[in-house]
Amino acid sequence: MRKILFLAGVAAVSAFPCLAQDAAPEIRKFDLPTIQKLGRDMYVQDQAAWHATDALQALHPVAELQKEKVHGWIVEAEGQLVRFLRDGDTGPEAAYDISYASGKPVVSIPQDRHLTDAERAQYGAGLLAIKSITQRCGDNYNTVVMKDPQGDGWLAWALAATFNPNLIMMGGHLRLTVSADGTTVIQRDALSRSCAIISKSEGKDAKQVDSVLITQIVSDLPLETVVFKSLEHRIPIFIGTPDRSVWAVEGDKIRKLEK
Repeated sequence: MRKILFLAGVAAVSAFPCLAQDAAPEIRKFDLPTIQKLGRDMYVQDQAAWHATDALQALHPVAELQKEKVHGWIVEAEGQLVRFLRDGDTGPEAAYDISYASGKPVVSIPQDRHLTDAERAQYGAGLLAIKSITQRCGDNYNTVVMKDPQGDGWLAWALAATFNPNLIMMGGHLRLTVSADGTTVIQRDALSRSCAIISKSEGKDAKQVDSVLITQIVSDLPLETVVFKSLEHRIPIFIGTPDRSVWAVEGDKIRKLEK
């Protein structure tokens, strides 16, 4: 499950004195406006894929989709179209389209099942992200793939996910920079050093948290996955970074707190 209700209380992953224990490994860096946009676009894609899956399965049972060899999707047009793929005679092809043009997901069967080169590349980049996971943190992994804002290739994420609505998966996420044809990993960025799984409440009568405090050692700026998680769980996330700064991430808004 992904959709989470509002929370109350505070959860902490670790204390700030731990910030300087390890030097942050080099990962690809983006500026704050790019980070905010990436996190927002990731959320839009993830929500579109989630609701499209529900709409598709409401019309076609899972067993039917498995028999048809439907095995993945790509999200296009800024979340307005989710295209589910299946195995064809010559490789992956379009199986079902879910359009949001009318505001609600509408399922249709494409007349032309052929994929464009860009669609094949986007799908291939997502497969590379899943294959690049070395440390599994969640019950499953979701993928998000979008055009690289600084090049002609792709950015592909493998995002740790869970079916437990009481958990927030802050760590375990992976980002790849992938070539334009979707076949080659140019850079692999582990976006955390641990799984960093946060429980929103403990015990039968425990209050739920209304904000989260974490430390992050891979970057001096909050990551796009933190923006994504704040949007997904509708909760402010406070980040301590290796330079001993503290940041507030509230949805797709990021601000640096005064020391």
